[in-house]
This record gives sequence, C-alpha cells and structure tokens, in this order.
Amino acid sequence: MTETPEQGEIDVLTVAGPVTRDLTRREADGLLRSYVEPAGFSQGVRRLAACRLLVLVGEEGTGRRLGAIALLSRMPLAEGRITVLSPAATAHELLTGTEYKPGRAYLLHDWITVSTDRTALVNLARKLAELGSYLVITRDGEPSAAVEVEHRWAAPEPREVFDLCLRTFDRRDGVSAEDVARARDTAHVLATPAQVVRLAARVARGEGPEGEEVAAWFDTKPSPREVLAVAAPAFAHRLPAPAFDRQLARLERLCGESGERPPPCPLIVSRDGLVAFREPHQRAQVLAELVVRYGFWLWQPLRDWALTLPGEGPEVRASAAEAVALLAAHSFAEVRHTFLEVWARGSAAERAAAAEALSSMCADDALAPKALGIALGWADGPEDVRVTAAAALGGALAVRYPGDAVRRLRRLEAGHGPAAVVAARSLALLRA
Repeated sequence: MTETPEQGEIDVLTVAGPVTRDLTRREADGLLRSYVEPAGFSQGVRRLAACRLLVLVGEEGTGRRLGAIALLSRMPLAEGRITVLSPAATAHELLTGTEYKPGRAYLLHDWITVSTDRTALVNLARKLAELGSYLVITRDGEPSAAVEVEHRWAAPEPREVFDLCLRTFDRRDGVSAEDVARARDTAHVLATPAQVVRLAARVARGEGPEGEEVAAWFDTKPSPREVLAVAAPAFAHRLPAPAFDRQLARLERLCGESGERPPPCPLIVSRDGLVAFREPHQRAQVLAELVVRYGFWLWQPLRDWALTLPGEGPEVRASAAEAVALLAAHSFAEVRHTFLEVWARGSAAERAAAAEALSSMCADDALAPKALGIALGWADGPEDVRVTAAAALGGALAVRYPGDAVRRLRRLEAGHGPAAVVAARSLALLRA
C-alpha cells in the first residue's frame, strides 16, 4: 500500500488540456487515498528513480494513470505538481519539441503513438536525468524494443482495493457484514479498479451494486420483442414518445417482429413526454448487457438500424452518437469499424454524427485519447474524412486537447476544398 502524500504535496497541471479540467492537489491526494500498489510497483519506483523515464505497458483498465501518479509522487521533486503532456506527441517530439524544467514531474497518459522509437526514448531518459526530472508514459499493448524504459503493468488485487476503500470511505450505519461480504465477492470479478472503487462507495453508502436491476431484468430471459424495447432507447434516448415509437417500429420491422407489443419494460419510463431509462446509468448498463448476452440475431439488425439514425433528425442523431460513445467503452474496435469509419465517409448528417460521437467519447478518460487518435488519423485521409476531422477537432476534442486540435485545424485550413472551409469555421468558433 502506498504512503499517501501529505495534502499539498502533489498537484497535476495540464498544459495541453488532456483532461476535462485541472486535477487539483486535493483531488490528486483523494485519488491516492484509495490506491493499492499492484505487483511490480516497488520495482517500478526503483526503475523510475534510476531511469527518470518509465513507460507503463499493459491492458486498458488496469489503473495505469493512477499508478503513474503514485509513482511520480514517490520521486524527489523540486515542485509538487505533475504536468500532463499530449498523448499525440511522438517520441521525437517528446525528445526535441517539449520544454522540460528541472526537478519537475510529467505524465503522458494513453499514448496513441503508432510505434515507439527506442533511440529517441533512451535519449529522452538521458535528457531527463540531466535535468533531474521524471516522466511516466502509459500505453496499451505489449512491450516493444525499448525495454530499457518500459515496465509491464497489471491491476492490483480487486479485493484489496475494495477493503482499502471501505476503510477509507465514511461508512453509513446499518451496512451489514453480509452485504459487505457479497460485495467483496462481486469486486473479485469486476474488470477494472475504477469499478471496484465505485462498488465500495455504494456499499459504504448502504446502496446495492449499481446495475443490479438491469442484470436482474435480463436474467428473466425476456422475449426478443422485449429486448428490442430496451435496445431502442439505448440509441434513441429521451425522444418524444411519438418519435420514439416511430424508431422502435423501424427496428422491429428490420428484426421481422410484428403484432401486439409486450407490456412496458420496468427499466423504461415516459417522463415529461420523453421516453428514457428510469435511472440515467441504466442506459450504459443496458448496452453492456446487450454486448455480453446477445449475438448476430440482435446486433446485425440493430447495427443496420442504428447506422440510419443520423438521417432521422438532429435529436435522433445526437442520441445515436452518444450511444455509440457509450458502446465504445465495451467494444471499441467494433464501434470504430462499424459506426465511426462508416459515418465519417457518409452524408453530412452521418459525418456530423461521427464528430459528435468523438466529442461524447471525450467525457471518458480511457476513450478520449482514442478519439483524438481517430480524429488526427482522419485529418490525413481523403477529403470527405478530412471534413469530419475538421468538425470533430472543433468540438470537445478542442477543449480537452486544445494544442493538438488547433495545430491540426490550422493545417487543414491551409489546404483547399470543403475540409479547409470547415476547419476555418471550427477555428473561428474556438476563437469566439
């Protein structure tokens, strides 16, 4: 277990907006209060202290970002704050295009580089050593040829995280030992440390595991027609009842379902004339259950239907884009191939949906760097895809990664054709 830094000892400063807001000193300390060192943490501390540069390599959702903050907090720093660098920087740009200050700590989370440059990284480690500074980078995948500065990362033991959280959080009276034991068993099978922390917080407040009611409804083995009735609002959410009924009817026709509809699902309500889930978090949980429980018979017509939603008007388009962003958390490669790449090359409405989906992905720390990588890739593509990139880079990506977005928009603006026009419009909006 880490020694939690004293309040005021660590701060995280973002210079290129790679998070939605600055992480304050107090908030960073709060994160480390519930941090459990995974296997290999002590070795990581020693390697960072010796090399000054460490690339944490491993699977998504293993707590690499918080691990990087914990590692940097153990270093002797001239200033107690961490400067966050852009995930789009190449190894060469990190070496020659970034100004490092002596005795400072730097973090680059979810590096989206296509390939690592061993020579540049080794030289970067030497440069940091000369300055007495430290940099931790996190990325997906397997170790590369740059083994001198790479360190394989794994998630901490879930039940240890759960136990520490329960000791740390204020625990409401009346939480029984049986409830804690059941939740601890649940924690063992959760995919990420963040999910374990959320579960422990709910238990401490005396609440049940989030999503229990959604899983319980699917456990009742609902009919295909009933499944469609919860799948439709996952994509067409908070629509007026008549508009929602039209979209549900279109989906049912694609699936070959007809006849009298089943009774309303308890997860769905009509509130202020809008069809929505009873609780906001249920939308993402329904999408997760659909991914895990159902195959081709549902997803083939569901994808065909969802792909057409951008043409059904701005409200439906925005809802479909939000759903695709939520779905990306569970099936990113499929979402990119099936939805984003198709929409990016489609009609004006579809290109707008692709840009809106990338903006929605920026609300998720794990998905935001991927959204940036997609947009930057589109900016080097054919004309129609560059138009989509210009629109996307003028949205939430410009808030989260202003330096990267503005640089690429200026390059697009300097060109010719529709992409240059859209890029100029995006830049004008950003200036305003």
